[in-house]
Amino acid sequence: MPFNSKDTKLYREDEKTGHKNLGVQEREKLVQNYLPEPPSRPRSRSRKKKHDKSHFGIRKFLRSQVYTLLYIFVHAIFSVYIRVRIAYHAVSLRILSILQYHHNTPDYVRRDVSTLRKIPKHLSVILTLEDGGRGGDALEKLVNEASEVAAWCASAGIPRLSIYERTGVLKRYMPQTHRALAHKLKGWFGKHQAPPLSLSTRGAPTIHSANREYLAPDQMALDVVLISEDDGREAMVDLTKVLVQMVQKEKISAGDITLDVIDNELSEAVMLEPDLLISFEPYVDLQGYPPWPIRLTEIYCAPDNEGVGYQVFLRGLRKYTEATFKLGK
Repeated sequence: MPFNSKDTKLYREDEKTGHKNLGVQEREKLVQNYLPEPPSRPRSRSRKKKHDKSHFGIRKFLRSQVYTLLYIFVHAIFSVYIRVRIAYHAVSLRILSILQYHHNTPDYVRRDVSTLRKIPKHLSVILTLEDGGRGGDALEKLVNEASEVAAWCASAGIPRLSIYERTGVLKRYMPQTHRALAHKLKGWFGKHQAPPLSLSTRGAPTIHSANREYLAPDQMALDVVLISEDDGREAMVDLTKVLVQMVQKEKISAGDITLDVIDNELSEAVMLEPDLLISFEPYVDLQGYPPWPIRLTEIYCAPDNEGVGYQVFLRGLRKYTEATFKLGK
């Protein structure tokens, strides 16, 4: 709105006198009619920010509660599934162990494996020393488990068994272990019908049973090999040292060291490659098993299984029968 002539004249006269004609209130009243109307008062920025923050905090809280409920629901469903699966496997193994118990008789084991198209020539098993050997009967239990597996192998017609125990405690008690294995075989087959037994390990002389030279034509000897975690890395280190010394002494050339040579040397030093490896743990746990001899080995374990059992042994043989080996070119 433009100033009218009267107000303009008063304002200029007051300005010429140095604003002495009009007082402060008079000047404000003079220009009051020409000022625009004040806009509506906006919401305070701090108040708006506080409101938005409060709204966002409620939404975040609700989202976190939904995620928590979803996590609890999924965790509960999975826990129920795991418990049902463990119970199912435990009950099924228990029922099968009752219905198909071997009664410490080789004929029952032969009957169970008679339907299999093929059986492994070399079986390897992983046994675990309970509580790291702190228990007083841990070693005795380990030897009993090894004896049971040896009796199953002899009854099923498996000529070679390798027993892996990570700490190598069985190696330190080879005479006692051989005695326990021979005693178990005599309990299964009889004193005079027990198959000849040999027990060997890397770096120690082989222990043979007394009746090995009187082997009947229809009787199969059982060769048992004890291996541990040391037979993996240390065997490779020892072989490397020997080959390096032979190259330095010019007994062989570096070109003569091939994969086949290393494989043959390791097989002679420790053991041949097993056809089937059975772990009696609820999941596949090699526990430091030497990696080089199991490149083409069939590995089997029973889910949720606890302890050495005949049914796991039998299922492993059936798994081996169904396996297909494709070696390539």
